[in-house]
Amino acid sequence: MEALQKLVELPKGSSLTTVQCVKDWAAADPQGPTTGDGVYLFHFVAGTGWKYSDQGSGWDCKELGLSEPAPFCISDPGKTAPKPATSTAASIPCPSAQTLEKLVELPKGWTFGSVECVKDWAGADPQGPTAGDGWYLFHFVAGTGWKYRGDGSGYDCVDLGLKEAPFCIS
Repeated sequence: MEALQKLVELPKGSSLTTVQCVKDWAAADPQGPTTGDGVYLFHFVAGTGWKYSDQGSGWDCKELGLSEPAPFCISDPGKTAPKPATSTAASIPCPSAQTLEKLVELPKGWTFGSVECVKDWAGADPQGPTAGDGWYLFHFVAGTGWKYRGDGSGYDCVDLGLKEAPFCIS
């Protein structure tokens, strides 16, 4: 559980509790004052270890490559169902797209195009056949490095302690 918790930055006062594993997949329940009903999904990659994969309330077992039921699946597995990085922070170097790609498991055929940094935050623009217009957000944590924070179409700068950033909507 602690190994998985080091891969994501959880909201203040939250932690990962129950972990359920099936083959090379693990789902962990977040607990805390602002957590919803979703779980964090992790995938074990030989040679590199556990990686964050997704956040949600359930996945298709077949899409995960599982042939057996898993408690975090919503389907029966037997049925079908680069631009250069830029930085505005002088003290923390902006990570490369390749560095951030190592922290998350992107959908097949996806990469990060550009990376935009403001202070200790980095937004990575996903590129791929079905990529939308959102950002993957990462936060630099002193002593441990860059951590995945979330993905979406934009973030509230005030919540991140920023005045403005390319990945903010307000």
